[in-house]
Amino acid sequence: MKKRNFNGGSWAQKLSENVIKARWILVVLFLAATIVCCVMLPKIKVAYDLSTYLPKDSDANKAMSVLKEEFDDKGMTYVMLKDVTPESATAFSAELSAIVGVANVVYVEELNYKDGNALYTVTLKDYDSTQGCFDTIDRIIESLADEEAYLTGQSAYSYYTKAETFKSIYTIGIAIVIIILLMLLFTSKTYFEIVIMLIVFGISVALNMGTNVLFDGISYVSNLVALVLQLALSLDYSVILLHRFMEERDKNPDAKAAAATALKKAVPEIFGSSMTTIAGLCSLLLMTLLIGVEIGIALAKGIVASLLSVMLLMPGLLVIFDKPLEKTRHKSFVPNITRPARAIVKARKIIVPVFLVIIVLSAVGQSFNTYAFNMNGGSMIVTPKEEVKKAGFGTLNSLVVVVSNDGDYAQQRALAEYVQGFEIIDGCNALAAIDLTSFLPRAEGVPAPDPIYLTDAFSQPELSDLIVTMLDGQDLGSLDADFIRGFAENMFIEYVNDNNLPDDAQVPLINLMGMMYNNLDSLSTILPAEDRVQLDKYKGMLGQMVYAQSNLEGENYSRLTFNINSDIEGEDTFALIAELKRGIPDFYEEYYMTGESVVCYDMAQFFPKDNTVVSLCTILFVLFILLITFKNLALPFILIAAIQGGVWINFAIPFLAGNAPSFIAYLIISAIQMGATIDYGIVMTNRYLTTRHDYADRYEAMAAAENAVFPTIITSGIVLTLTGFTLGFAASGVVAKMGMLLGIGTLASVLIVLFVLPSLLLVTEKVYDKAYFKTLFKRKGRAGDATTEDVVTTRVAVADVDASVSVAPLTQDDVQPQTETENS
Repeated sequence: MKKRNFNGGSWAQKLSENVIKARWILVVLFLAATIVCCVMLPKIKVAYDLSTYLPKDSDANKAMSVLKEEFDDKGMTYVMLKDVTPESATAFSAELSAIVGVANVVYVEELNYKDGNALYTVTLKDYDSTQGCFDTIDRIIESLADEEAYLTGQSAYSYYTKAETFKSIYTIGIAIVIIILLMLLFTSKTYFEIVIMLIVFGISVALNMGTNVLFDGISYVSNLVALVLQLALSLDYSVILLHRFMEERDKNPDAKAAAATALKKAVPEIFGSSMTTIAGLCSLLLMTLLIGVEIGIALAKGIVASLLSVMLLMPGLLVIFDKPLEKTRHKSFVPNITRPARAIVKARKIIVPVFLVIIVLSAVGQSFNTYAFNMNGGSMIVTPKEEVKKAGFGTLNSLVVVVSNDGDYAQQRALAEYVQGFEIIDGCNALAAIDLTSFLPRAEGVPAPDPIYLTDAFSQPELSDLIVTMLDGQDLGSLDADFIRGFAENMFIEYVNDNNLPDDAQVPLINLMGMMYNNLDSLSTILPAEDRVQLDKYKGMLGQMVYAQSNLEGENYSRLTFNINSDIEGEDTFALIAELKRGIPDFYEEYYMTGESVVCYDMAQFFPKDNTVVSLCTILFVLFILLITFKNLALPFILIAAIQGGVWINFAIPFLAGNAPSFIAYLIISAIQMGATIDYGIVMTNRYLTTRHDYADRYEAMAAAENAVFPTIITSGIVLTLTGFTLGFAASGVVAKMGMLLGIGTLASVLIVLFVLPSLLLVTEKVYDKAYFKTLFKRKGRAGDATTEDVVTTRVAVADVDASVSVAPLTQDDVQPQTETENS
């Protein structure tokens, strides 16, 4: 049987011939698919609330599901108004309530007005992160145009996240296009190749973005990161094919034949280049946190779109635009770095020990990192939260506890008192814990009366006495206290009769208030105009109580909300949640807990497992590919050690700076850095092993190899590095943190490959020369022959490999010292 060579077997030959023959059909198909995907873009649902990506079995996710089903929770935001009088604050509450899309506004002067600042809790009619929600937030902001005001809360977070994403995406897009253009120009051989690459880039991006409609909503992180990284990670594919084509075009005047041959040779290289990247992305699919899974799928889909565009579309474009390509050829701009490369390898005995010390220290240092789990970190989110805190309202950090609604209000009150017993809890909103006396004005120095809870039950005589007590000392205007008491007693009698209760029955006050609220309008027709103003005030108070009942008590569950006056995440906050998880079961067997801090706490619990899975699987996947590529037991470990050293250095920097890296950025970037930048190490190693026997001095061979692959590494590395830094400076929140880590990590990997890996390969040469499979498994042939044969026949160029870094069998040209063609 004829042996199939990986570098251009019959399948690659047939593929290349058919692609060139069907080039016009493929161009039409790709254009049609691009148009369809562009039409789909407006239909893609983008999610701006990342808490929805919690695992289904997490405590916070279970609680949110119960709340949505039981209470049909809509959007909510806090609005703080600065430098207003009490009268203006009360009037503005009514203005907020009148805004289209606002369902309810909670403002109690005694509780929500401090030192000239007013805080309103605004419930919306639409669900969070919907267009209706965003439109309502827009109208609220418009109504605040002449005031100093700040919005916070989940609906505001989603709104600001969307605004910041749209604001930054244009800056990021323009910057990255400029970066790619400059780097392509720097390494180009003909000016028109840039036009072809931009066409291929644009189509592949459109295919990837348009197919995001297949997601049932995609996070803004995945949407933005996949767009940006697709260009940076898949840049190599088009460069590999283009350089192959230009090489073949120099040999063959027939553009179609040159394109077919170039594609046949480039197919294994392009597949090889994508393998390690996809390996890193596959590890993300094993994460418990769904946001990592989604990013892995979105990026992998982008790699596939780029592969298809380069292999099926680009060859045809090269044939179609052959004349402009030939007419715009120019000399290479890439400098020769053979001389500095010689200096690097001469210092190998210093470089290797220093590097080993650095990566050991970095590994230890990064292990002490603490990680940030709060994903709402954009500047437009942080500033309002800080202003609200400065105004005296503390940290608005809601904690929600959901328990079964068994009618035992005493048990609910006991639970509320238990939670309020923790020092960092400074607010409670539970139906059984609402004290009516806290809403009554009280003269200075007058002691607070005994609490009267909204859920307390009263008989008719007790109700009459209660009304007298509550109205005592209040300005009733022309309204008569006896009239109000009589109205309440009539409501009591009506309630008792409607529910077939005995005359001496005790009725919960909250039930009576609901009935009174529904009947107050009937009094307006019999009262003079001056009394109606006071009646409206009472109606507003009763309305708040009725709303509180509907908001806190459902058919099957009740909820208690507390305010944690502490950071969203931190030792004190997480210790509180852990203690509550141990203590609440003493009150209720079935309970659920959620809130920003609970979401962060749950993510922190899943992080160690995801960290282990992503790190271990990334290394194992890459190791498997390297073993197949080099057929050597030592080389894969040397390469992985080099790039893993870059990962450790990357994450040791936040430790030294005293910053907490985002946990999701850590998981994703560590996988991408290993999967994508190890390509650079493979190219360097591959080039040295296949040319070292052509030089009398192995140090000269390494210097020549480094010079040959310099355009490869510097093009892809700089684009990926600058892409990361662009995200870091132009984006915000978790995307910005991800970008900075990507930029620093890629730069570290590039520097390690250029300055450290050559020395590592020279120092460990005797070890890996004895570790080839044929040598270890005692196959025929000498170790030296096995080395060259294995590398040449199994070689896979895994990054931008120009014409000189060929994976085809060695020719006479390959064994000559470096030429001008190689340098270019």
